[in-house]
Amino acid sequence: MIKNEKGVTLILLVVTILLLLILAGVGVTAGIGNLDFVTDNQLETELGIVRQAVTEQYGKAVAVGKTQVNASDANVAFWLGERITDFSNIQLPDENTVTKTAQTEAFYEMKSHYEPVYQEDFYYRLTKEELSKMGIGHAKATYVVNYSTGEVYNETQKVNGKSNLLYLPGASQEKEPEEEDHTFDDWNK
Repeated sequence: MIKNEKGVTLILLVVTILLLLILAGVGVTAGIGNLDFVTDNQLETELGIVRQAVTEQYGKAVAVGKTQVNASDANVAFWLGERITDFSNIQLPDENTVTKTAQTEAFYEMKSHYEPVYQEDFYYRLTKEELSKMGIGHAKATYVVNYSTGEVYNETQKVNGKSNLLYLPGASQEKEPEEEDHTFDDWNK
């Protein structure tokens, strides 16, 4: 007797479908991970672009002598954005939901001792329209900035996919000062 085996068995069909589902699951998972990575990079890039614009605006203020105007002087309209007189008006996520770094802890600590001396020391809220005036037409968020320090915080998104605060500290705040262990005798060697 000769058997005719031209068909596909039900077991082979089930195994094939399972393998295809596993491969599709792996592909979708990898795609979602890459999408989160790209989104985080876009948010961080936009932070950098806003910081660059804020730094340029501060440079213009220095050039025309508009820095160090007393905080009480309300007649200065050089700084773009809504002036934030009370740090508690900044919408921050709960500290316990954010990855802690020295810079983010310092930013949260600012709540207790926010006392601007000059107009440039205030934090300012920049909307999309104000960012457009600074040359950033594609901004998707509202930012809180400090012109004199260069700090930038994304008040709309607040955190990225890794629970990092979307905040760039001022240039002087980014690196911890290294302790020098030189003595006077080291210079003579």
